[in-house]
Amino acid sequence: MPLTRILRLGLRQFAAGMLSVLTLGILNRVMKVEFGLNLTLVSVVIGIHYFAAVVAIPFGHRSDRRPWRGYHRTPYIVLGTILTALSTALAPFVAFFLASQGGSLPAVALGVALFLLMGVGMYVAGTAYLSLITDLTVEEERGKVVAITWAMMMVGILVGVFVSIRLMEHYTPQGLVLLFLVMAGLLVGLTALAIWGQEQRGPARLSQDALTLKQAVRLLTISQQTRFFFAFLFSGIFFQFVQQMVLEPFGGDVFGLSLKETTLFNAYQMVGVLLGMALSGAWLARRVGKKATTGLGSAVTGIAFALLVLASLGGYLPLVRPGIFVTGLGMGIFTVGGLSLMMDLTVKEQVGLFMGAWTLAQALANGLASVGGGILHDAGLALFASEAGAYALVFGVEAAGSLAIIALLVQVDVRRFRTEVGELSWHLFGEPE
Repeated sequence: MPLTRILRLGLRQFAAGMLSVLTLGILNRVMKVEFGLNLTLVSVVIGIHYFAAVVAIPFGHRSDRRPWRGYHRTPYIVLGTILTALSTALAPFVAFFLASQGGSLPAVALGVALFLLMGVGMYVAGTAYLSLITDLTVEEERGKVVAITWAMMMVGILVGVFVSIRLMEHYTPQGLVLLFLVMAGLLVGLTALAIWGQEQRGPARLSQDALTLKQAVRLLTISQQTRFFFAFLFSGIFFQFVQQMVLEPFGGDVFGLSLKETTLFNAYQMVGVLLGMALSGAWLARRVGKKATTGLGSAVTGIAFALLVLASLGGYLPLVRPGIFVTGLGMGIFTVGGLSLMMDLTVKEQVGLFMGAWTLAQALANGLASVGGGILHDAGLALFASEAGAYALVFGVEAAGSLAIIALLVQVDVRRFRTEVGELSWHLFGEPE
């Protein structure tokens, strides 16, 4: 695939990166610090969008079997993007309503409904997008394509940070609304540019040649290698992202940093991510292999979270920014290795199904991590009676978990996966994959 085509395809990830700053870098901080809402409540309302990923498997499977006018992936990307942009534009108004109602049950229900809609859009589009990348690439070039497109997402996060600071250096209701509207518009425009003309028309699989959804789900659950990788991917994402709802509040509560200073946490982390991805995509993954690269990323992340534990307990502000940078470095290494491995763990004609399964693993882990971060913080606050102790508990759990899950990764074997899935398809359904 030519570099220019990869870069254009990556514009969708660039836009997604910009958008993520809004909910996980600004809205969570505003709702906790400026609005004074309980962090568990904030985590549940915003984090609920991850649980909409249950649509990933059926929509991924549907995109394999049911093209629209010959296009398998593009219509689902378009539909998901429209839903995501609409819910993004409405998000500030729901946050205002939550604050004005003091987190009442009807207000929480409205917030949950909106963020679930956002999640449906994200995962319908995201599963089809991953499937499109897999369709357009061969196995040998996926590490490079993943590194470039996901690096563009990290650059998008950096750009999103600076656009957000420019539009709203200090919190104002008008600034929050303007920021979300601008980002929603950019998402639609950049996604359209990214996918225009990328996919070639292709026929639907004949019904007698395709697995039914029930058979497909059975194949996913009966394969031992599928279960191993699902467990590893879920655990890896969970322990890396428990911090995503608490990092900016951590800076405000423990060190008294401003909205601008805590929003810049995203920039420190993303510089680390970009460096990690550059190292992995350009050299490391080819040198030591995708699996070893993924394990190294998890180990680096675990060490970085241990630094943040020390920073929180000791009140050492000079450790915070380097610690955040190194978490990003580990995440970048993990991302290239893990996503390349994930794309290898598919079988021909069922790409959407397996991408749906891996997307579901990531999203459920992200959702539980978001909610879990708030719950761990509040439990730590009750246990230690200090914000420093509460945040140290969150980072400590992440450090231990990131190191422990390497034992799961050792069990994953791409060759064994393909042999196993082929044999199971023949045995269960009379058709080898």
